[in-house]
Amino acid sequence: MTAYIGILEKEPGTLWGVWFPDLPGCIAAAETSDETLAQAGEALAQWLDLAREDGTAPRPARTIEELKGDRDFAEALAAGHAAVVIRPPADELGLDERQMRAVDAAAQRRGLSRTALVRELVLNEIAG
Repeated sequence: MTAYIGILEKEPGTLWGVWFPDLPGCIAAAETSDETLAQAGEALAQWLDLAREDGTAPRPARTIEELKGDRDFAEALAAGHAAVVIRPPADELGLDERQMRAVDAAAQRRGLSRTALVRELVLNEIAG
């Protein structure tokens, strides 16, 4: 998976939020900017998964240079909001969606989360 550029923003009286110019409707929101950024990767992964399940090819991620020509993006930056680069969590392992689904299924069979399964497998491997 690739990284997408999002806009991190906070308006008075609202939560912090991240939205993605290339992925309409993909958002994350929380009380703090750190929480919002932590949730943004998962929101991105879920949005991409749902698009694939629906048979919709997501728009390719644009570069910051390409996004500068996007009116909404330019207005957000002019208003003082920040551009952030977000990667879906699956990218950490370098696996494609089919491989990630297999990992998730194996984790579920063992009653573990993806992270717990990977941790268990790594520790077993290095233990010999």
